[in-house]
Amino acid sequence: MSIIESILYDLRGMSNRALVDVARYVHKLSESARTERAEVLRATHGCLDESDGRAFEEALGTSRRIEDHG
Repeated sequence: MSIIESILYDLRGMSNRALVDVARYVHKLSESARTERAEVLRATHGCLDESDGRAFEEALGTSRRIEDHG
């Protein structure tokens, strides 16, 4: 069972009130992650030269493809 499937299984047994609390918590985590990501990008903007920046973008793209396909 995957992590998502395990979470969904647990959610099915919760009351509506508990589900609202879970939704609020997940939303808060999502907002925090976006804010943190934006802060890191602002702090590191301009730290790489063009060559290193392209290499980083390529590595990031490869990483995302691996994540998408397992």
